[in-house]
Amino acid sequence: MYDLIIVGAGPAGLSAAIYAARRKLNFLVISSEIGGQGAGAWLVENYLGLPEINGKGLVEKFENHVKKFETKIKSGVAVKKISKKEDGSFEIETSQESLSGHTVLIAAGRKYRELKVPGAEEFKGKGITYCAVCDAPIFKDKIVAVVGSGDAGLDTALQLTNYATKVYLVNKYAKGRGDNKDLEEKIKKNEKVEIILNSAPKEIKGGQFVESLVVENIETKETRELKVSGIFVQIGSVAASKIVEGLAELNQKGEIIIDPKTNMSTCPGIFAAGDISDIAHKQIIIAAGEGAKATLNVCEYLEKY
Repeated sequence: MYDLIIVGAGPAGLSAAIYAARRKLNFLVISSEIGGQGAGAWLVENYLGLPEINGKGLVEKFENHVKKFETKIKSGVAVKKISKKEDGSFEIETSQESLSGHTVLIAAGRKYRELKVPGAEEFKGKGITYCAVCDAPIFKDKIVAVVGSGDAGLDTALQLTNYATKVYLVNKYAKGRGDNKDLEEKIKKNEKVEIILNSAPKEIKGGQFVESLVVENIETKETRELKVSGIFVQIGSVAASKIVEGLAELNQKGEIIIDPKTNMSTCPGIFAAGDISDIAHKQIIIAAGEGAKATLNVCEYLEKY
């Protein structure tokens, strides 16, 4: 029986692990992967003390920091179900085994929202990708498109300018929706990038692999066929919260509703931190802070347990 089981090893989960280790809790971290979505960022410029670093490098620093403490991390493990026992503790069913814990901290983050247009499923892995860090080099000297209007779309487009000869940035809004205005300016000044506003994907065409993306102007309904070899999708994400459905209350976005002071969900003993919770801003530095705060609150809860 663990004092705490942390589900997720992104910024929130790894930060929580450091604090759990410092407080000498008997705990375990379970995650399908280490790093979360932040690992895919091409450039992080707003993490305190590290003015310019890529997501992979930042996650490596997180991991190295965590390894300095006595931490147990099981990666490559998926959590299937969490249930509450009669004594108030929890049973966590994973892809490998069943575990028990007095408390659970959900820091599983979010997963990419998939594109839903004709051809999207057919060409997944055949030109359609959701990870620029993983796949950008494959499209060296080719023409590609990025579908997305926020910071993730801008970041992906900037990454791709290092490989592709041309990058179409398809934005369904009349103007950019990113928070990073410096990044937006870099995109506007880059001659390789063509921004297509007020437009949304309508269809993906190809043979064995992607050959073109049909976009439709939302106002005029005019269509345009872009000859591309790759399509990078960055249309947001959804909280990976299904494992607590029926236990903890979720908002309309599927995020776990928490008490902002304690990080506890509506189910006593289940806490949440980072992008999976209903906190207002989704940032790496905020997730790390929330992970630390959540663990401190777990400790207070366990003292009363």
